[in-house]
Amino acid sequence: MANEKTVSLKELIHFTPKQVEATNVADAHKYTLFGGSAGPGKSYWLRWYMVRTLIKWGKEYNLTGIRAAMFCEDYPTLKDRQISKMEVEFPQWLGKIKETKTDGLAFYIDDQFGGHVLMLRNLDDPSKYLSSEFAMIGIEEMTQNEEMKFHRLRSRLRWTGIPEPKFVAATNPGGIGHEWVKRYFVDRDFPEHEKEPEKFAYVPAKPTDNPHLAASYILTLQSLPEKLRQAYLEGRWDIFEGMFFTEWDPTKHVVDPFEVPDTWPRIRGIDPSGRSGTTSSHLYALSDDGTIYITHEHYKTGLDVDQHAREICAMGEGKNIRYTVIDSAAFSKLGMPESTVEIFERYGVTDLIPADKKRIPGWNVVHQYLRPNPETGEPLLKIFRNCYGMIKTIPKAMHPPLDSDKDPQDVMDFWDGAEHLDALDELRYVLQTVREQIAPKPMGRMEKIMADLKAQNNKGFDYSYSNRHR
Repeated sequence: MANEKTVSLKELIHFTPKQVEATNVADAHKYTLFGGSAGPGKSYWLRWYMVRTLIKWGKEYNLTGIRAAMFCEDYPTLKDRQISKMEVEFPQWLGKIKETKTDGLAFYIDDQFGGHVLMLRNLDDPSKYLSSEFAMIGIEEMTQNEEMKFHRLRSRLRWTGIPEPKFVAATNPGGIGHEWVKRYFVDRDFPEHEKEPEKFAYVPAKPTDNPHLAASYILTLQSLPEKLRQAYLEGRWDIFEGMFFTEWDPTKHVVDPFEVPDTWPRIRGIDPSGRSGTTSSHLYALSDDGTIYITHEHYKTGLDVDQHAREICAMGEGKNIRYTVIDSAAFSKLGMPESTVEIFERYGVTDLIPADKKRIPGWNVVHQYLRPNPETGEPLLKIFRNCYGMIKTIPKAMHPPLDSDKDPQDVMDFWDGAEHLDALDELRYVLQTVREQIAPKPMGRMEKIMADLKAQNNKGFDYSYSNRHR
């Protein structure tokens, strides 16, 4: 049996300050994500936090044989990232990695420390675990997994005697699960059915948070292509490999709302959808310097066309709306008594024009407005911070896979839960109609005086020199 100094977990584990922060956050929350870049010691923290917490729970709740599970997307990753490291780092007196008929491959903590079990599993088929129960679940590289795997696994979180089981994960940006992980943990944008939003936490970390990391590894990260460098070195979630609109920069494109001048004309865009889809509508304000501001948003699902029409009409009340661009399919009745356009017009959404649905030219125009102006460094498209549907959709657009037969200049279509890229379609519809339109320049003092005089003249007042001095 090891002596007391040997089994001091704090001395054995020796977490870095950032890993200590992650530990404190995970202790206080049910769902914790640690990482966001390469090299801060995510995998090390994940395995040691789980072992430490099992032993801690055993003492705190007077329990033995608590079961937890560490998951990776496949066995080779599990072997490389965790099993091979456990074999070196975990002392034999703490426990052993072995396979049994009862629990399969796992790290079995020695009986003197509670006899707890950390199962080692892959996620090739999460349905295999639907009858299992775990006091704690850990996932290595969570962004490599689809959202439904997360929900299936979290449904297995329960253990008699543990008041609040835990879900901990480590990951880098990128991968097929990038968007849902970002949505839940980074943006904290929860669906209405989520009942525990306050129990989610994210602990960002960078390679510089790991004092044990070799300087050569930092140099390697600094040498990566721009997108990967920003993701893996800087921990940026708004840029990732395959991103279609690489110009996107929320520090440039997202602005605080302000009062839009009355002289700035508005354009309205609508991409309607059925009750199960998302209807996207925004108001676009054209400034006098050519910048387009997206100022108001209707981005909802679960409503009928007439309900969308009422809300979109109300959103535009009192605004100087020149016209409304809508998906051309909305003009078709498709065997229905009324077309979508007719319903919208009946509820006050008028001056509807069909969108040009050519995709490649449309995306090219979006690129143009997202790019920074060479002279000012500012983009020609800016979005009010309250238009969250548009803000979260633009960075979701991805190039099609290399082995796809889809045009590489096109955006890959995909569904994100019940949500399609409706806001992006609406954006390209509108921007293709704007082109070089701008608001009139503000008048100077003398221009305003002359305009007032002309207005009076139209009412019968003659401001000529001869008339005023007879």
